[in-house]
This record gives sequence, C-alpha cells and structure tokens, in this order.
Amino acid sequence: MNPLRIVDRLLAEEKPIRFLLSRILAETGLSVSLGLQIKRPGWKLHFFNTSLSMTLWLDKATRLEDIEVIQGLLPSSGTYVDIGANIGDLTLAGATAVGRAGRVLAFEAHPRTFALLLKNLRLNGFGNVFPVNAACGEAFGWTRFTDRRSDDMNRVDTDGMVVPVIPAATLIPEGTVDLLKIDVEGFELFVLKGLQPTLSRTDHVLIEVGDRLFAQYGYSFGDVYDLLASEGFLLIRRELSNGVYSWTKTTERDHVFLEVENIIATRRPNDLLRLARSLSS
Repeated sequence: MNPLRIVDRLLAEEKPIRFLLSRILAETGLSVSLGLQIKRPGWKLHFFNTSLSMTLWLDKATRLEDIEVIQGLLPSSGTYVDIGANIGDLTLAGATAVGRAGRVLAFEAHPRTFALLLKNLRLNGFGNVFPVNAACGEAFGWTRFTDRRSDDMNRVDTDGMVVPVIPAATLIPEGTVDLLKIDVEGFELFVLKGLQPTLSRTDHVLIEVGDRLFAQYGYSFGDVYDLLASEGFLLIRRELSNGVYSWTKTTERDHVFLEVENIIATRRPNDLLRLARSLSS
C-alpha cells in the first residue's frame, strides 16, 4: 500500500495506534503465536488474521446491537440457524442464548473461514453447535466463491474457488426455528428460496438487506419482501427516535435501502415490542 494512503487511513481511524497494532499482530501471525483472544460477552474468539477478527479486537462494541437482538429473540433451549457464520461471533452469541439444551446450525461456505469457525467453537466448548461447510442456495449444486482479503465480504460469484451449494432446509431439524440469521452479501433471496420448506415454522428472520448487494444478483428488495410476506412474515426495520433504537417500524415493499442494514421478518411482533422495550431501558 502507498505510504500516503496508510497515513490517510490512520488519520481516519478513531484509534489509529490500536488500528495499526491490530494489523501488525494479525498479519505477522503474532496474534496467533501469542495465543491472543478477543473477549466477547459470554464467549471468546481467537485473534486470527481476518478482517472480522481485527475489527472486533479494535472495537469491542462492534456487533453488540446484533448480539442484543439475537439474544433477545432466542429462548433458552431454542433453535438458531446462522447462515453466513464467518468465524462464529454471532453463532456463539446464539449458542450462549439457547444454552446446552438448545441447538445451533452454522453455515459457512469459505473453507478457510470455516476452519477458523471450528477453532472458535472448540475454544468455547459448545456442544450444541452443528457447523456446515457449504454455501446455501435454492438447490443442490456447485458455485464459485470469492477469496478476497476482506474475508467478511466473500460471496457467491462467477470467479473464485468452487464450493458446494445446498438448500439449508434439508439440514434443519423438525420443530420451531426461533431465529434464522442470513448474512450472505447479496445472495439472500436464493438462500430464502432454499429455506421455504422451513419458513412456515420459523418465528423470526434477521436478514441483511441492501439495494447495491441485491443488484449484483439481478433482483431487488421487493423480491425478498414478496417471498417473506407470502410466508406470513411482517417486515420490521430498526428506527432511531430521540436517541433510542426500536424495532417497531414496518418496512414497505418499495423501501429504498441505499445503505446495508439488518431488518427482521417476524411472525411474533409482540416479541419485537418486548425487545424494543428491553433495549431502550
């Protein structure tokens, strides 16, 4: 990288010294050889040389809102499905919430990232997580998957390594799915199509949406809305009012998502009202 670009990047960071240290520790392998760990609220992660590891080590508040939502919607002994698990941060958030009697299915397509996910699961000793190394889609097959430096943005593409694709519904056990989380960099519609046999017994879907991401695959948010609405879900987005976030704003079919964000599709809107009260208290 150009030295001037490095300086500009450091100046843009809120914690430039810690940012630089995170890159040095990760990219030299010192974070692994020294056994450094990232403390999370109830679990821990190895400090790997990955974008997400460095981000979490740099700022421990990263993803805390997602964690509050996941743990607020998951009951003890419940079932959680994490599609796009990465190194397992939100997988472990769900595993902590459902407890030993619950069950978690974690899908991660990239084989190297999946190997790191397994190491984080072993680090925490959770026996209630069932990891799957495959991309999720509409039908069984194979696809190309990127291998970018920004590993948290790898996705289904026309170039890259070959990985298997499965419809996730084929591996989800019978019974209620309390929460389904999907974060697959724009491939969400095809994941949902492969999940349709289980959506009728799913209470909540936490899904990443963004017009730019969806356009890469030739569809729009309206297509996601139609599929979820046809399955009986009410789509809710987070709203900021008087400095407090709440999950009470119904999302319309033609809403424009210029920025990437998470929304919730729910069969149980009262759960979101309860969640909004707990987050604002």
